[in-house]
Amino acid sequence: MKILLAGPGTGKTTRVKQIIDTDYATAGRILVLSFTNATVHDLTAAFEGHTNVDCSTLHRYALKINHLKDRYILDGRREDHILFSLANALDIDFSFLCEQLGCITFDEMIAGCLAFIKANPAYAKEQIGVLDLLIVDEYQDFNPTERALIDEIARYAADTLILGDDDQSIYGFKDADPEGIITLYQDATVKKLDHAHMCWRCPDVVVGHAQNLIGRNAHRVDKPWAPSGKAGSYLPVQTTTQPEAISYVVSEIEKTRATNPGTSVLVLSPMGFCVDGLVDALNERGIPCVDFWHSPLGDDEYFHVWWLRAIYTDRNLLNLIFLWKTLSPHFRKKLKNVLSEALKNGFDPNKVLKEVRGWYDHPLEQYVGNPPALVELEKEHGSFTEYIKQLDETDLKSSAERLLQEMSPAKEFDSASINIMSIHKSKGLQADMVFILGLVDGVLPNDSRGTDTIEAQRRLLFVGVTRALSTLHLLSWVRWTEEVHKVDKTKFDYKYAQGCYYGKTSRFVIEMG
Repeated sequence: MKILLAGPGTGKTTRVKQIIDTDYATAGRILVLSFTNATVHDLTAAFEGHTNVDCSTLHRYALKINHLKDRYILDGRREDHILFSLANALDIDFSFLCEQLGCITFDEMIAGCLAFIKANPAYAKEQIGVLDLLIVDEYQDFNPTERALIDEIARYAADTLILGDDDQSIYGFKDADPEGIITLYQDATVKKLDHAHMCWRCPDVVVGHAQNLIGRNAHRVDKPWAPSGKAGSYLPVQTTTQPEAISYVVSEIEKTRATNPGTSVLVLSPMGFCVDGLVDALNERGIPCVDFWHSPLGDDEYFHVWWLRAIYTDRNLLNLIFLWKTLSPHFRKKLKNVLSEALKNGFDPNKVLKEVRGWYDHPLEQYVGNPPALVELEKEHGSFTEYIKQLDETDLKSSAERLLQEMSPAKEFDSASINIMSIHKSKGLQADMVFILGLVDGVLPNDSRGTDTIEAQRRLLFVGVTRALSTLHLLSWVRWTEEVHKVDKTKFDYKYAQGCYYGKTSRFVIEMG
């Protein structure tokens, strides 16, 4: 096993391509796994022409080798939360409820896949095959269960190459931590690869300030990360109010794009309310933007999808249960009682479905178990037209299963637009201009964020600032109102005369120098 531990923008992918071309030129199968779709997209482009290289996210690859192919993977935005709520109301184990309903979360699918291939090596060998090389990118982003699955996949590889950076471990909310890659790096049996460790992405001024910030973390590997001589700008900005900060962002974008229309832009923030008003301000100026903070699907869209899936798929009961909170209080209580009894006495989905029919006060209920032709449904229920257009009459079941993905495709970074997203979401991306909003004590860092330590939040900002190719703007503002109730309120001073809270620039900005 080999490892390349290096800072952001130092050309890890280029180095790996060199290794493949020199040491693995005759390799038949090379598998590259990463955490985010963005990094996989870049890796796929980087290895274009290498027909022996297959790039995938670990989750997508786990789905491919997963033995529970008949299980429905819950949509992580709403469906798992609904079943969590129902399991709590029924006072039963969430995993048990999912098993009875034929569904599973992504995390449990990973754990189940790991357990199965460990217990069934013949199945694992059949699904994974023989790999000449396994490359794992952004290793620090994987949690212990995901790392254990990677270990099992590595058993079928002649060699394994680990890439990553402990300073960019920012997914603590899913139990990922830098410990895994630090331990691996410190293992004397793991070969450390040579690397230039020069930052080709960020301007030298950004590299210097970013080093000041991350160097304050005690639990990290101190590694080279040298400037390249690249020019650029580092601009900490404080305004009085958030609207003034939004105006500053729009003004800087317009000014820069007037002379350089192709300038790519990222607007980042630790919390969504820090960019409130920006989308409207950009729209007013006719500036196209992509808002990654907000899903295009609301309650109404989900309800339409669940009804169509209740009609056209075999998961009638599961989709009706997703709709259980649309029931009247009387029938909601009856549903819980029916489910409770069924789960205690041998769960029969068809029997439960038969009992709950007629409880939903919805015109589509009549079609559950008796699906109409799409043209008939559209004629009778025009509000479903845009959803019906996504369905394939020749394969209704599969197309209905994919309906959520079709209605809400993954948003992708668009260099021609202003990309507005969380700092977490920016992992693997870069842009000429980067704005980070909301850098105020109590927001970032936020001492009240549970297990998310100060060091973890410092790594988060480090990731954000190192997205900048040319210009970095760090924005804070003084006056705050009700937003302080969503963060660490103790860091703000309330002024009765003005009726607002006063904050101060984040200590992280001060640490950067």
